[in-house]
Amino acid sequence: MTKPLPALGLVIGVIATYVAVGTASYATTRLTVRLQLFRDNLGELLPWLALLVVIAVVLGLLMMAPAIGAGVTTGSGLLLTMVGLAVMLLPVRQSFDLVKLFQFPGSRFGSSYLLFDGSVILLGIPLLLVGIRRWSQEAKLARLPKPPGLQDSSGYQSTYPTQQWGGYPGQQPYQPPQHPGQQQPPR
Repeated sequence: MTKPLPALGLVIGVIATYVAVGTASYATTRLTVRLQLFRDNLGELLPWLALLVVIAVVLGLLMMAPAIGAGVTTGSGLLLTMVGLAVMLLPVRQSFDLVKLFQFPGSRFGSSYLLFDGSVILLGIPLLLVGIRRWSQEAKLARLPKPPGLQDSSGYQSTYPTQQWGGYPGQQPYQPPQHPGQQQPPR
């Protein structure tokens, strides 16, 4: 079993989500412009759609990673929830300033509606809740004592004797009940 590193995952999750939101914001703006100009050219649509799929796959794989997945999920949910709430609750001028943090430098496109319509809150809160629950479950599992004879992640091999039939030391193997007239097998 891999030792969980949720704190590292939290940092990776916040950074990966920041990059993903900025990139997705740019891609959705490009897709929205296509709709506003009534362009049917699929050649211009597919790269931006593929970019959104790649972003989703990369974040999904990071969230599935055994060691950092709980932290990545929590970090992603935390960033999305905090940014979504800030955009909704801050005065309009500060909301626009906050959203500019997710723009590509030098881009002629502003941020997309992705950050203004509340969908990041809708996505962020479930991710945050799932991440916190997963983090707490992994913390409980990490605190459980390892069974004797199992190798520790540090490479330590226990010298504790293992039994072929299972059970605990000193326990006798299970003997089925004897019926009258039955002979007991020799030991």
